[in-house]
Formats: sequence, structure tokens, C-alpha cells
Amino acid sequence: MLIIGHRGAAGLAPENTMESIQAAYEAGADMIEFDVRLTRDNRLVVIHDAKLKRTHGHKDAVARLTYKQLSALTEDKPVPLVADILDEYFGRVLLNIELKSRGSAERLIRLLKKKYMK
Repeated sequence: MLIIGHRGAAGLAPENTMESIQAAYEAGADMIEFDVRLTRDNRLVVIHDAKLKRTHGHKDAVARLTYKQLSALTEDKPVPLVADILDEYFGRVLLNIELKSRGSAERLIRLLKKKYMK
């Protein structure tokens, strides 16, 4: 049996944040699942919903915002870059990356090959 932290440890911290990923890791999860979307400027970010309404109270769609705009709207619960999660947890715990946006697979594969699969 595997214990999987869904969206990090969404019951302990805001989902898909660095805080929730760290909480899942500290709780001893065997695997940590998180969701990935692309911003307008093709940055891979960790967020489940297509829009910010449920998690941040804004009507904006992630795909229509640049990463800089997204960061400004989500200062209270920052949306991390996938690279930030990978930098911290790649090789330390199993990661289950759920791709939510068209084109995100190609971007993720390029990132993994460039930075983590040497």
C-alpha cells in the first residue's frame, strides 16, 4: 500500500502549495501528487483548477495570465513553479505529476531531460 499526499497534504495546508508539498513530505507520504498547468507565457505551475476562483477568489484563468500576473494575484497562497517542487523533492520522494493543460507534457519532458535526467 502507498500513502499518497493528494495535492500535497491538502488537509494540512492550502492545496498544491510549497507548504502542502512540504507537509506531505514531513507526514511521511510515500508519494506526493500535484497538478500542473501552463501560464500564458508557458511556465509550468502547480495548480489544479483552470481558474483561480475556488482557491484564490479571482475569476481569472491560469492560461490567460503570465506567471508574473499569476504571482501578483496569488500572493496570499503562492502558486509554485513545477521547477521549484522538483528542485526540492526530485529524488527524495515519489512524485505523481498530473498534467492539466494541453502542451504541458512536452514542456515537462523538456524540463526533466534538461535539469533532472542527466
